[in-house]
Amino acid sequence: MNQRRDDEKWMREALSWAWKGKGTTSPRPSVGAVLVRDGQIIGGGHTQRGDGTPHAEIMALRDAAQNGADAHGVTAYVTLEPCCHWATTPPCCDALIEAGITRVVVGVHDPNPLVAGRGIERMRAAGIEVTQGVLERECARAQDDFLHHIVHQTPFVTLKSALSLDGKIALKSGQSRWITNSQSRERAHLLRHHSDAVLVGIETVLSDDPSLGVRLEGNWKQPTRIVLDSRGRLPLNAKIWDGAPQLIVATSQAPAENIDRLREKGAMVLELQSEPHSSHVEWRHLLAELYALKIFSILMEGGAHVAGSAVAAGIVQKAAFFVAPMLIGEGKSALSGFEIGDLALAPRLLDVQIEQLGGDVLVEGYF
Repeated sequence: MNQRRDDEKWMREALSWAWKGKGTTSPRPSVGAVLVRDGQIIGGGHTQRGDGTPHAEIMALRDAAQNGADAHGVTAYVTLEPCCHWATTPPCCDALIEAGITRVVVGVHDPNPLVAGRGIERMRAAGIEVTQGVLERECARAQDDFLHHIVHQTPFVTLKSALSLDGKIALKSGQSRWITNSQSRERAHLLRHHSDAVLVGIETVLSDDPSLGVRLEGNWKQPTRIVLDSRGRLPLNAKIWDGAPQLIVATSQAPAENIDRLREKGAMVLELQSEPHSSHVEWRHLLAELYALKIFSILMEGGAHVAGSAVAAGIVQKAAFFVAPMLIGEGKSALSGFEIGDLALAPRLLDVQIEQLGGDVLVEGYF
């Protein structure tokens, strides 16, 4: 019992490292690792930004060395199974073996076919004691985008919404600033940082003129912006152009002249097929195109029509709803165009997490 409690304690420390790298490591997972000897952390680290940079285990070993600590005989806590293959870096399990680590505690298995249990097998073959599944659910949440895209070969989609207690995202007039408080808005910016791209529909751009950038103090990664714009109406002076590392416009029925002007401005225009009996871009075709462009996680901030269409299409993996303690009454609902005929068929969130942000409440869960 004490061993399990201690393992969970130190895995939480590894998770804190994992979250520090979240949003900077795509397409690799943001992994955290700590090295523990006699109830003390002697080294810690997380996966670094960019291909070819060290993984969490290597950073933890380096941190221990810089602290003058010998890693021989210590226990390593790692949120994801250490890799056992050469990619842009050497195998991490080999580094742990060579360092003389005697025990490795793993949060969640790596589903990458190049790993998939082989890292654990190699460490055990070298005489290392391996304990698996410690805080598995929490570790999976920390790298949910990687675990999804590596298995399904499609982007991980999070639907984010700010709404009132009675499920409204705006007044009938369209006014929505601000339903939620500053703490919720700050967390929403962090979600943007965690994602490869932020997606909205053209109506949101035309009505709200958002920039969709990360506006937090410090050096934060800016996401790609994606606009669903079937007819290519995106204004050339919209704020969404400002500071965007890449702007992608998905069209289905745009005139050639509209496509040309967007491309001349610098946008990447994807000309896609539309849904049957609709001008809307077909979701799965769009996601396939975005995955080919190495966009592996998407934060969907579109309005009610985009959100409702995405939920109806079954392409959303996670919801993040910021709920304010206010009542709006007659207003714009969070989902439009999505309807069910039986409560038994209503999609329910799993693994729900609830966090209070001042007076607001953040509800997160998985479909």
